[in-house]
Amino acid sequence: MIVRSPGTAAGRETRLPAAVLLLAVFFAAAAALPPSHAGTADATAEMGAGMRMYRDGILPSGEKMRAETTGGVTFSGAMAACAKCHRRSGMGSSEGGTRVRPVTGAALYRPEETLGTGTRQSLAGKSLNWSAYTDETLARAIRDGVDPEGRRFDAAMPRFDLADADLAHLIGYLKSLSTAGAPGVTDEVIRFATVVDAGVSPARRNAVTDVLRTFFRDKNAGTRNETGRSRSAPWTGSRKLKAYRTWELDVWELSGPEETWEAQLEEHYKGKPVFALISGVSAQGWEPVHRFCERHGIPSLFPNTDAPVVSGPGYYTVYFSRGVMLEADALARHLGGGPDDFRRGPVVQVYRDDEVGRAAAGTFRKSLAASGVSELRDVRLPAAGNLPERIFDVLQGGNGPATLILWLPGSDVRRLGERPWGAFPPGRIYLSSTLAGTAAAAALGAPNGEVYVVHPFALPKGSGERDRVRIWLAARKVPPGDERLQTNAFFAAGITGDALDRMLDFFSRDYLLEWVEHMAEESVNPSAYPRLSLGPGQRFASKGSYILRYEPNGGGFLPAGGWIVPESR
Repeated sequence: MIVRSPGTAAGRETRLPAAVLLLAVFFAAAAALPPSHAGTADATAEMGAGMRMYRDGILPSGEKMRAETTGGVTFSGAMAACAKCHRRSGMGSSEGGTRVRPVTGAALYRPEETLGTGTRQSLAGKSLNWSAYTDETLARAIRDGVDPEGRRFDAAMPRFDLADADLAHLIGYLKSLSTAGAPGVTDEVIRFATVVDAGVSPARRNAVTDVLRTFFRDKNAGTRNETGRSRSAPWTGSRKLKAYRTWELDVWELSGPEETWEAQLEEHYKGKPVFALISGVSAQGWEPVHRFCERHGIPSLFPNTDAPVVSGPGYYTVYFSRGVMLEADALARHLGGGPDDFRRGPVVQVYRDDEVGRAAAGTFRKSLAASGVSELRDVRLPAAGNLPERIFDVLQGGNGPATLILWLPGSDVRRLGERPWGAFPPGRIYLSSTLAGTAAAAALGAPNGEVYVVHPFALPKGSGERDRVRIWLAARKVPPGDERLQTNAFFAAGITGDALDRMLDFFSRDYLLEWVEHMAEESVNPSAYPRLSLGPGQRFASKGSYILRYEPNGGGFLPAGGWIVPESR
């Protein structure tokens, strides 16, 4: 249900400060309600039907739900889904002066447990001490748009024309929201895990785990007295203080072929369920972890992977970016925007035949075809092993490419730089910053043509925000390591902590994700990326990339144009 705050223009977007948003959370800290008919097969089917109505706007018959506002605006299907406004968690939201109230079972049926004692006021002075619903008054609210006292809802709240049986499914699902305790959470502990690929070097693994363990130690040291303080705190402070738990971290190491990873994850989870996965690192992709998290509804927050899952179902994993696929799209857009003589020249892309290399090359191939560049030739190298002895003969393939794209790690790029290029003079060479870093550009040098780096990260200079992470690490004697990984692990842990601070003791995984979405853009925690933002349902926080030109003789890197945000493909 939606309550419009008086004095605010309809539809005007406002960003409320965290302290104000926290007030909204007071309305939703939930207590359990026993689900109707729990434990029966029929109840499971009914709950699934209600969930589909709530989340997707689809009736049990398969037809689309239909709804209409008092202003005559009609909605159907996904646009009519309750989760569109009340969010998947049922905790509601606040935007543009419109407060969308929580619709969890406790918030509807026992609001005194979510509001505390006494009457609370909105910023506009309007009472928010709502009356409790019954099944009958809730049915009337959904169909007719009136609350238990007979007051009409805001005009933005749709009215639904639902048959009795369909309405019963939906009400049953609303009752179920907030009933079960989240896995990984006890009265004393909230458990997390980080996933590391055994194929990752010890240095890269430690860059992530050292930061997370140190962050957890700091977090626990700073909140160890909160449980005792909660006994004498007022209601609002008490709910916040009682939400504190000791943070515990498990490191789930995955070894062997990726086809075995999901079974390994199931074993870890069966032994010690977790509330969420934080950070993590993989030498290849993240697909087995992605599928596991979708199956169990586990948030996976900002893993470090060069080839994330970009298609198919995906709600619970939040990535920093699309990795090499973002680089490939940005590079294709950059090349397609060049002069005609440049656009008509041949392009050769070189990649390793592994998951990351195939993802980069495949995305680039599709994007380049749409950009107007006339010719592309692939050079696929084995997934492992040395470069071919006659690599330049392989690359030559005619009169020499005008543009050479190297989807290769830094070690391969440096080996290329050690060899005489002879009669192979590419006009431009592009490297992947994700795969090779920026330092590898120096191995090629100006004699071999102009060298560029596709760089979706913050610019090499001007990293003042990351200085704060360096100071934090140094003060806690964390050994120096891969700076990108350390900074990203710090961001993932920091935004998780900030989100939990605003959730009070409503430990809902969906609610955690909703707070992460809301906070990504304004988080004070730095990451390796220059700008992050998430909207509802978005799962890639960084959307663009720089193209940097390498300037030899100490010149460093200069942006060749601005920040490129390619269309998603």
